[in-house]
Amino acid sequence: MKNLIFSVITIILLNSNCSKEIEFKQQSIEKKLVLNGFICPDSLISVNVRRTIGILSNESSIVENATVSLYKNNKFIENLEYISKGNYKSSSIFPQVDSIYTVKVELESYPTIFASDTIPKQTPIINGTKTTGNTYDEYGDPHHDYEFEFSDALSKNYYELFFIQQTFPYQYDSLYWIYFQIGLEVADPVLKSDSELDTNPYTYIFSDRYFNGKIYKMKNKFRAAVCGGEFKAAFAPTEKDNYVILRTTSLVYFNYRKYWIRHKYNQQEGDVVEYPLFSIFIGTPVDMYSNVENGYGIFAAYNQTYFKLKVINIPQK
Repeated sequence: MKNLIFSVITIILLNSNCSKEIEFKQQSIEKKLVLNGFICPDSLISVNVRRTIGILSNESSIVENATVSLYKNNKFIENLEYISKGNYKSSSIFPQVDSIYTVKVELESYPTIFASDTIPKQTPIINGTKTTGNTYDEYGDPHHDYEFEFSDALSKNYYELFFIQQTFPYQYDSLYWIYFQIGLEVADPVLKSDSELDTNPYTYIFSDRYFNGKIYKMKNKFRAAVCGGEFKAAFAPTEKDNYVILRTTSLVYFNYRKYWIRHKYNQQEGDVVEYPLFSIFIGTPVDMYSNVENGYGIFAAYNQTYFKLKVINIPQK
């Protein structure tokens, strides 16, 4: 009881006399364009273009009339077509492996912006299993053990990894139910080195610095926990089941994800805003990584491999 009273008093003291009313002086916002887009070989190239606006502005940030030019290996290919809500899309171009793609965005009275990235090769997955019931947690729920082998190329490679359960739409529904495996209990040593595990992510980033050019078998143990929901498109294109998805990413993508995971973890949102007592537990804001010249945002590339896992259920004794 004494510890509870002490904790409450501590929180009150930390939050008392910490507010001060100030006059807000809105500064002029530097006029910049914001470009966001991820490209991979299985999708037509598309990006989103917006502009900076003031925090109190009622204007829309959506840019509908920009000229968005696409280049491959420094050679002009086409201007992307405006679709809606700031989205611009190619009518026919699927990005190719080892090619450098550049997007240039021009809009009157704004600095022209550029961003480039290269599509990496796919990384083959050799085999993989999901075993349920080898061990149990303190509540009697079974752990899920994921094991899979993949062949790393003899070059510097970067990865993003996630495990999903996918269900196709029901008869009268057009949406896919996709769940990410979360609750990492025992992490593979490679993930411990790169994956920002203290932020409880649902995708895991890592490099091949410990197994460059080799076949690597990764092992991870999870609690019986998932997060997810409805999606308009399937993640894995074959059928409903359990999958490991391994994205081979560019360095740009890898750096962006590392910053984004930390940024998302430290955001002041939800209950933190509604219940200020919890604000003392918020982390330091993190600047986002960007490869856009003269503007903001990200333009990054990846390639991905899907592998349907063999599911093994061990009966409880």
